[in-house]
Formats: sequence, structure tokens, C-alpha cells
Amino acid sequence: MPYAHAWFSGVVNLRGGLYGVVDLVNYMGDPTAGGRTEQAWSECRLVTFNAELEINCALIIDGLIGLRREDAFVGMHAVPAGSPAYLGNQLVDKEGRSWQEIDLRALSQMASFLSIAA
Repeated sequence: MPYAHAWFSGVVNLRGGLYGVVDLVNYMGDPTAGGRTEQAWSECRLVTFNAELEINCALIIDGLIGLRREDAFVGMHAVPAGSPAYLGNQLVDKEGRSWQEIDLRALSQMASFLSIAA
């Protein structure tokens, strides 16, 4: 998208509504985000914000494993000092995989997220 940050990928029509598309990994500052292979792009998904947040936005995410109940996690690490306000705790599941909580309400209200102009 011309005149927009690299993390803003454009606009998409989902179920009759227009949504701005944000590459979440790129927004979070991962320098490898733009280097996805064609195979990696085919596995990406769009996830929209809840309508209650009143923001027509979809996030590009690299994969979707599914929802987990609280009892699926055996450990938790607090957010490191200086982390962005939208990052929640880091959880560890029974298989030892790490999961990052993201507060979509906090993300949707951040001025840096709402300002797509480069």
C-alpha cells in the first residue's frame, strides 16, 4: 500500500464488510515478516477483531492452531518490563509450547496501530 506502513497490507472484503489488513508479525517488529515463502503465505489466515471493539480490522497470522482452555497450560511467565501494552502473559502448554496472549482491545486503541500512514 503506498503511503502506508509496511505492516498495513491493504483492504479486504470479508462477508460484505471492508476491513483494513494488518500483518501482525510485521507490526510487532519481526524483521523476517516480509520474507515469507509462497508456501508460508498459503498457510496464513485472516482473523477479524470482535465487532464490539468497533474497528474493521483483520490480522494476518501465520497459523491457527485453535482455542485452548485454561487447564491446557501448565506455566505462565509475566510480561517483560517495557513490553507493549497489548502483550499479555506468556503461557506454556503441556507439550512445552509457548503461547503469547495479545490484548486485542489494547491493541485496537493504540495510536500507533490506528495510524497507518507512513
